[in-house]
Amino acid sequence: MKTDINKYAARGYSVFETSTPRCMVKMFGKFLFTCFSVLLLVGAALIIFTFSYLHSLKDESINYDLNKLQINYTSFIYIGNSTSGVKTVSLQSSENRVWADYDKIPKTMKDAVVSIEDKRFYEHKGVDWIRTVGAAKALFTSGGSYGGSTITQQLVKNITGENQVSITRKVKEIFRALNLEKKYSKEEILTAYLNVVNFGDGCYGVQTAANTYFGKDISECDIAQCASIAGITQNPTAYNPLLHPDKNKERQQTVLKEMYDQNRITKAQYDEAMAESENMKFTGTKKVSTSSSDKSWDWYTDTMFEDVKEDLMSHYNCSSEKAVDMIYHGGLKIYSAEDTELQKIAEDAFTSGKVFPSSDKKLQGGYVAMDYAGRVLAIVGGRGEKTGNRLLSLATDTKRQPGSTIKPLAVYGPAINMGKINYSSLIEDEPLPNWKDGQSGPANAQLKYYGNVTVEYALQWSLNAASARLCKAISPNTSYNFLKDKLHFTSLEPADNTLAAMAVGGFTQGVTVREMTAGFQIFGNGGKYYEPYTYYYVKDHDGNVILDNRKETYTQVITPETSAVVHKLLNNVVKSGTGSGSGISGWDVYGKTGTTNSNRDSWFIAGTPYAVAGIWTGYRQPATIKSTSTAKKVWKTIMSQYLKSKQKKDFELSKNVVSMTYCKKSGLLAVPGVCESTAVGWYDKNNLPKQCSLDHTPEQVEPASSAGTEDESSQPETSSSQSGETLENSSQGGENISSGETKAEREAEEKQASEGASG
Repeated sequence: MKTDINKYAARGYSVFETSTPRCMVKMFGKFLFTCFSVLLLVGAALIIFTFSYLHSLKDESINYDLNKLQINYTSFIYIGNSTSGVKTVSLQSSENRVWADYDKIPKTMKDAVVSIEDKRFYEHKGVDWIRTVGAAKALFTSGGSYGGSTITQQLVKNITGENQVSITRKVKEIFRALNLEKKYSKEEILTAYLNVVNFGDGCYGVQTAANTYFGKDISECDIAQCASIAGITQNPTAYNPLLHPDKNKERQQTVLKEMYDQNRITKAQYDEAMAESENMKFTGTKKVSTSSSDKSWDWYTDTMFEDVKEDLMSHYNCSSEKAVDMIYHGGLKIYSAEDTELQKIAEDAFTSGKVFPSSDKKLQGGYVAMDYAGRVLAIVGGRGEKTGNRLLSLATDTKRQPGSTIKPLAVYGPAINMGKINYSSLIEDEPLPNWKDGQSGPANAQLKYYGNVTVEYALQWSLNAASARLCKAISPNTSYNFLKDKLHFTSLEPADNTLAAMAVGGFTQGVTVREMTAGFQIFGNGGKYYEPYTYYYVKDHDGNVILDNRKETYTQVITPETSAVVHKLLNNVVKSGTGSGSGISGWDVYGKTGTTNSNRDSWFIAGTPYAVAGIWTGYRQPATIKSTSTAKKVWKTIMSQYLKSKQKKDFELSKNVVSMTYCKKSGLLAVPGVCESTAVGWYDKNNLPKQCSLDHTPEQVEPASSAGTEDESSQPETSSSQSGETLENSSQGGENISSGETKAEREAEEKQASEGASG
């Protein structure tokens, strides 16, 4: 049945004319209600969030005692580990600070600053809400700066060093100011402010400003001079009277007018000061900044500064900026571990021009020496005269590829400690397949391979292929973990856990001279690792010891027996291997050379009974070095001079290590009258090799190539072992890393490895 819609006409409305508008009104009403509800909820959430945020900041404060700011925070360095040490350096940054007590600051100086910076200072509780509201209005209407800071707020900013432009920082500053005024009087706050605020030209505080600009104490300054100083704070560079006297005069007269308008000076005082302002004389000299000293620190002090900074950051959980400020202005007493004699000798070698080649002025170097209990004795961070403080050090900051100097640390030391090899074990000096880009390797610096060689011979001539075979036997992971966990190499990356990196020193970043030198200490002290330190301890301005390195804690990273065996191996390197020519007559010296591909880096790290020292030479931008012998030459020059004044002493090596004659063909203990080619080796008496059982039929030995040796001054004469038993038979408990593999087995080895080093 059809519906007749006309029947509704009698009621006075039409479905199409009346129902639709009503619906739209109802829908619009619902929309408005929904919007209002959403806005109400968002507003409530915003209010709750804002309240919670502000509540979380209500206890914001600064961790500084204003009463202790009255100390002139100059820090001092003393040489020695006791209070009787000799003071050598006063640590002072470009900030020149001299404290002035409240009663030494004239009233006119206080009035001048209050008048121009915070006229309601004595009425507010840390925040001038009138100025704050005005600053907020300017921010949101015109995008102007925050402004509106009171003297208390400015003091907070100066003390904390936080000056970033952000609402969060400003809110924190407000609460800190409010809380500061609850704890300190207006007198204490104003005194602190007048002593820490920047007055330009390196001047911090009114006393140094008066000294610099007028050549007098602040107590002697008149109204015009006080106004001149007060006017600087708004822009210490623009209103510096030595640099911009006209601008300073304009600002000075603005200050005087404010002082007069606020009834802080009389009309007569105002007129007199304005007249003086027109012809004001300044006694200082025009300069942009001041230096801490006429003489730069030595390289050792540079490093010690950074060490103290890092330790303060850790101890106080503070930023680098705060730690630096504490060193400069905290009144610290730092007791340096520097050996001034060795430091001078080392610096003379790097600056005299007599040791480094005079024809190669760009050749650079880095040097670190330390004793065998962690004390760093000397540091040189670059060649030539040092011209500043806290410079980039080539000894402690830069990382370079270590080349073959890494082999005793990453390969031979761990392998001997694991019982895989001994002094004379045989290693196969043959290339590994697929070393790099499908090519076999690594190449030896001598441009040939030597077959089966003893450990002594392999390390003596720094054979890369032998090192790679040995590293593969103990696993690169073992080497990587030893460097990272035991010797605390900080520059290692996961990508360095490879055969190439560990066997021949091809790291992602490289290592520092300091890291390498600290590593080599274990071969002179019985296998103990001491964290290197440059200071004994640090006292705060109240005499409390806050940092202390005097406990001499160590980690036993290899056995004393392993330490002694590697020591003897490295003795041989210096006596008749790549380190030849670096020995010092009458002294026991152990050491290792190292060069990288294309001779871009040259190293020598070696120890005497008094100190172990490492040196790197190369260019700031890696390039081929003209001579790789410089590192050895510089090391010997420094250490020879240092030892001249020293009483003779020997290393204390493990008594369990004894000397025995071994057969050079088998690597086993020689049989008297049978083994004709022998040498003396050093062994753990509780784990001696077996006796040789080879048939010593004479055979022809091919001479080694003389081309491309690790060091141009020395080269291997012949391969010491062309035949004989494998490592498995030469060392009890060892595994076969010598000859005996099939061709198929070799082709399956080492499918990928990164670029290594040459020798």
